[in-house]
Amino acid sequence: MQYLIQVTEDNDEEQMYAAPVADDDARYLKQYVAPTLQPLSMPDYMHGPAVLLHTFARFSYILDEQHLYWCIEWNPGLLVLRFAVDGSMGWTAIRSPVPGFGGQEELEADVLAYDDDAENHQRNLVFTAWNSLFDKQYRKWYAFVPATQAVAARHEQLLQGVNTAGEQLQQRYADTFEAWAKDCRQRIADWAGEGVRLGPDAYTSS
Repeated sequence: MQYLIQVTEDNDEEQMYAAPVADDDARYLKQYVAPTLQPLSMPDYMHGPAVLLHTFARFSYILDEQHLYWCIEWNPGLLVLRFAVDGSMGWTAIRSPVPGFGGQEELEADVLAYDDDAENHQRNLVFTAWNSLFDKQYRKWYAFVPATQAVAARHEQLLQGVNTAGEQLQQRYADTFEAWAKDCRQRIADWAGEGVRLGPDAYTSS
């Protein structure tokens, strides 16, 4: 399981870099987040999470053999989309373990379950890659190296469907972008609700 980032080098050329996902963060994603994924159709993608590419949301891409995970910091905590080689998609909304995240109401269950000493895997899964996008030192710390051609090709293959959808959306809603974006954000909020609250085992080290 590895992070993938697209970096603009000093010579203005783009280079994809890859780095391993820490074991505990990978375990969190595969064992606790992935089982909560629900099927996502292309029409629902185009009228929902596609809008996130047009926001200031922090995100990361994580390659896991036949799947690419897109992890986005967004209420109620972490949105995760998974793209498969057969073109199928899934998505889930995981509630942040931090009470009041993103200005949300602090529910009693959040406060009772919160452990200030527990590892915040949601933050790790997003910001390990996000910070490395903009800082060479972070890339060094997290062991980012230039991605192989095979990895870059798999990344492109897994995103082919949604990239095509993005081109269609630009043409279709060029004159009504704000209305489309507002509708998408509301659809995400309605679908995500309070999010899936994972148990304390998800936040303990293996």
